[in-house]
Amino acid sequence: MKKILAIGRLVDRKESTTQNSVHIDKNILKWIEENSSGNKQLVFNYLMQKGIESVDKMEETAIVEGLKSQT
Repeated sequence: MKKILAIGRLVDRKESTTQNSVHIDKNILKWIEENSSGNKQLVFNYLMQKGIESVDKMEETAIVEGLKSQT
């Protein structure tokens, strides 16, 4: 069973988004492929927003240093 179903497209893409080049961990892409269906860009943006909301709720500062992929 898929955890996320993304229907449709980004709304007002030119006004609300910026095309960017980032390196995404292969395990994240694998999770998205296995656990979602539909527009992968919408899924990625949804997950990023949820992650940002989660970090905003944290009381302490997160320190990120040279993360390695989990296998």
